[in-house]
Amino acid sequence: MLIFHQKPGRLLPKPGSIFPPRPGEPGVAVRHLQESTSLKDLIESLGVPHCEIGSVHSLVRDRELPLDARTVDGDVLEVFGVRPHRLASARFLCDGHLGKLAVLLRVMGFDTAWDDSWSEPGMARRGLNEGRTVLTRSRSLLKRADMNDAMLILSDHPDAQAREVAQRFLLTDQVRLFGRCSRCNGLLKAVAKAEVASRIPPLTAKWLDSYYLCADCDQLFWEGTHVTALRRRIKRILAACASPDRPDDP
Repeated sequence: MLIFHQKPGRLLPKPGSIFPPRPGEPGVAVRHLQESTSLKDLIESLGVPHCEIGSVHSLVRDRELPLDARTVDGDVLEVFGVRPHRLASARFLCDGHLGKLAVLLRVMGFDTAWDDSWSEPGMARRGLNEGRTVLTRSRSLLKRADMNDAMLILSDHPDAQAREVAQRFLLTDQVRLFGRCSRCNGLLKAVAKAEVASRIPPLTAKWLDSYYLCADCDQLFWEGTHVTALRRRIKRILAACASPDRPDDP
């Protein structure tokens, strides 16, 4: 028997659970195995990627077990999710379905790579080679053995997705708004108005003096009404991080 607490419980498929989890309650699953297997393979067979497993405790053996431990007859296992923690370097790689999340993370100042043409093996290699935490909605990608530094995103709404990431990696005090280009992820640098005068819309030039250029793609930015709206949006996301995790929030 397996008792799934926190996020892993929400990943259980309803047909595979004796008691599908309600909000804040664990899910329970029973498996009858023909032969012993590793805890990792057992738990992943139930739809929970290993990167979402924080710890496994055996109530029968009365100790915490590593994921490569083997199953034993009659065991009762408690599976807990990954605890919120800080990354040594908050650098992310979003899969092809998370382009809007990538934009939000860049606006919040985090180095975030994204390209909807990447294959799953390509994402895995790039995440590993560049030291990036992979963010994805694909459980099949996260079952790869090299996908340890990764996170499964539950929500399909970008604001709720950003909150999931900020809560998991304790990012709220690391946000640096508008430090990166939302288009390409390059760093933004302040530029003198006179240097870009020909690129500024005449009505904007009349009332605004501060401008920024992307060091990579040369996109010009300034704080217009869209930026004011983005500031309010990010503020709401960060405020929501103080609330209990509700993955179905809009």
